[in-house]
Amino acid sequence: MVSFGDALQLMCAGVVTLITLSSVIAWLPARSHCPDCLSGRLFIGIGTIALILDPGGVGVLGAILAAMGIAIWWAGQPVPEIPRPRQQGLLITSLIAGLVTLMALRGWGPLGDIPEQARIVVAPFVAAVGALGTLAVADRARVTYRDELRRRLRHPSAVHEYRS
Repeated sequence: MVSFGDALQLMCAGVVTLITLSSVIAWLPARSHCPDCLSGRLFIGIGTIALILDPGGVGVLGAILAAMGIAIWWAGQPVPEIPRPRQQGLLITSLIAGLVTLMALRGWGPLGDIPEQARIVVAPFVAAVGALGTLAVADRARVTYRDELRRRLRHPSAVHEYRS
């Protein structure tokens, strides 16, 4: 089947992919206030995934791409008046999805009763459900962030015109 090293490597790459996608989704409403925040996060994610999957070959270029993404992210941070989306839930759900997928693939814990031949079918299903759950949390973070941006960055004149 799948060796433990390969399963761990794939799980780590999947978790980084989920964190990257979730972070990009959560930051979508801030495109006009922080145009570089999305590209920096994508570079960091893609570089880290390359580093995880092939540490010796393409991973070197991935590390350079991730470092470039960190520089873009750092230089393009929005002003402190711009609120930040909540990202703690994104990290937690991504890690849980990866851990449960690894448990299904390796047959650990309550998923240990699954026959070894069926684990190859069950693990992608568990990974897909975990990814959907993580993306749902990211979408919720995006919606609440969008509402917070509207509330915080509303001009006083627009509030006055609305009340009239």
